[in-house]
Amino acid sequence: AVVSTQSTGMKDRYLRALADGENVRNRAKRELEDSKVYSIQSFAKDLLPVSDVLEKALESVKEEDRQGNATLSNLHEGVTLTYNQLHQVFKRHNLIKIEPIDEEFDPVYHEAMFQVPDPEKTPGTIFSVIQSGYILQSRSIRPAKVGVVKET
Repeated sequence: AVVSTQSTGMKDRYLRALADGENVRNRAKRELEDSKVYSIQSFAKDLLPVSDVLEKALESVKEEDRQGNATLSNLHEGVTLTYNQLHQVFKRHNLIKIEPIDEEFDPVYHEAMFQVPDPEKTPGTIFSVIQSGYILQSRSIRPAKVGVVKET
């Protein structure tokens, strides 16, 4: 009877140790996967201002200015290609640009810069984007800077 009780106790401790080992293995695996996914976060965040500058450069040159100037047209085309290539790399690494016009304000993904009353729109709705936000693997790495409709 004593041997049977000791045997049951040993078996119980053995099963608990196996379960603990499995939990440690699963936790380490999950942490390694998260580490791989988010290891580029700092690098990606550093590239966002580069994207912003390229976008501003593209916006600053009007179509009519490019039509009469071959050099300016070629420069614009090169900046466009660079911008598109950068965003293809972003997409490949699941870095997604958010443009939340007409979406409901969410403090996780948006940063309210100002509020404006608008009786035609629902309060709490985003009506203006000052700076685009970015999401990496569903984690906000830069909230979009937005204008929000407030109650009138």
